[in-house]
Amino acid sequence: MKYWNDFEGSNFFNMVFSGAIKIGEIKLFSIVVDNVASTATLAFNIKELPDKPPLKWQSIEYNACRIGFTCDDVRGLNVKNLPATSLMTVNIERHDSRFRVSIEAEDSSIEFTAAYLRLGDPSVYFTDDVF
Repeated sequence: MKYWNDFEGSNFFNMVFSGAIKIGEIKLFSIVVDNVASTATLAFNIKELPDKPPLKWQSIEYNACRIGFTCDDVRGLNVKNLPATSLMTVNIERHDSRFRVSIEAEDSSIEFTAAYLRLGDPSVYFTDDVF
């Protein structure tokens, strides 16, 4: 996958961004792993900001965009040194019926495969810790 817009569940994302947003650098916010359901949910900021915000966003000040995705049937989860504040690079490749997800920084990495990926709706907010 090359673009966030290509994910299952990207309808709202595609409404607030006029063009394709390349998968690349993120600031990781959280990882939630559900061992019983074999799912992982990641939330993170991207550096791009919506250029077609809905009316309710036009009245607020924001400088950050948070998105995330949920992964089902997670296998081979490997986490090395959770990053505190470093930028991480995301790479997602399709191999047969599974996705290989690799998220890396200089001293950290998160890797796994998943059968299904779904993008969560974007949100915006104001922060002093800009991308």
